[in-house]
Amino acid sequence: MMIKSIYNNLLAGVMCMASSAMVMADYDTVFFDLAQGDAMSQIRLGLGETPSGKEGEKVTSMFYLGYFQSDDTIKTDGTNLGSEKVEIMTLGAGGFGYLDNPHKNGGAEFDFELSNTKFDVSDYDRTAIGFNTQLFIPVAAGLQANLGFNLRPFFLSTDWDDQADLEVAYQAGIEYAFNWDVALYSHYRKLDIHTEDATTTFAEDVVFGLRARF
Repeated sequence: MMIKSIYNNLLAGVMCMASSAMVMADYDTVFFDLAQGDAMSQIRLGLGETPSGKEGEKVTSMFYLGYFQSDDTIKTDGTNLGSEKVEIMTLGAGGFGYLDNPHKNGGAEFDFELSNTKFDVSDYDRTAIGFNTQLFIPVAAGLQANLGFNLRPFFLSTDWDDQADLEVAYQAGIEYAFNWDVALYSHYRKLDIHTEDATTTFAEDVVFGLRARF
């Protein structure tokens, strides 16, 4: 119930913010999210605006550029297909922040993304619109659990007769927020491609990262 409440509250906040952020904006905001593991790395850099308000009420509307890279063993239904480099470029827009009382209610991020996924050897080059969501669930003061997913379905791809029915990324982990603008985290991440016949995992790793806005 708490996760559903977080998600519903943030959705309402993002929709309201989208129509009024330019009027309410109090200061410009720089956002970045850096993550690194043995087999994958990711960076997101964004610019946005944060309405004035109490610390726990500040939700940043932002646009960002992202770059993901992995060099991991590709597996199709558990069968190893060898190592291959994968790159994903993203252009996203959405909202990031915490609810009225972050220590009790946590927060979330919800974005729409335009992405392009490429494999360096396989003939795979796919552009699609997707949805990126993270939930921040409080555990103790400063400590929070993180659950997230990124969905890029075939019907939002530039080619409906493309090479995948769905690209999906999952993440789960913990993070420590020094304040509600800076957090260190450790996440398990897995990225899959689903077709009618098989599921292919092209990256799976534990990453350590830093997320901040200022």
